Amino acid sequence: MDIKFFNYSLLLLAVGAYFIPVDNVAKNSDIKDIPLVIFEKPLMYTLNDKNLSRVVDASHAVRYKSRDEMYDANILLKNNLEEKDYKVETLKAQVIIKKGDDLTLRKDVKYNRDDFINLNTDALDYNIITKVAKNSVPYDGYYYNNTIKGTNLYLDGTKNYMKSNKVHFEVEVKNKK
Repeated sequence: MDIKFFNYSLLLLAVGAYFIPVDNVAKNSDIKDIPLVIFEKPLMYTLNDKNLSRVVDASHAVRYKSRDEMYDANILLKNNLEEKDYKVETLKAQVIIKKGDDLTLRKDVKYNRDDFINLNTDALDYNIITKVAKNSVPYDGYYYNNTIKGTNLYLDGTKNYMKSNKVHFEVEVKNKK
């Protein structure tokens, strides 16, 4: 009697499980990140309550859901801090990817702050708010007409602090006679 009861309960359980709805959640890997908007030769201005703070010029820009991509781009960031003595920071690259306040610059990157800092590299990560530039590849450039080369750059634009590995710094010394 117990074996019959057990078999009937298994049969009833199996029939009941057959009619329970199951949601098949299949991730479609064919869905690609589709651009929302494509701009040809964009020239974008960012205004704040005091003045013009940013100018972006590119050959074309693509806006996705989570990021913006700019090609052959030039970004001018104007100084809005009265205690800082520079006027403009310029970021140029063949590819710039913007996620939030973070910029990822790739291929033929040039960073300039007025005419006293010029850096050339192949990759640079820059945060617009904190004004921190980082990279892990070799770079070269000029700092107040003195040659600088190195790797693993860390440049804090608000604290005027620069750190790097494998640095070669050539200081131009003028003889006083």
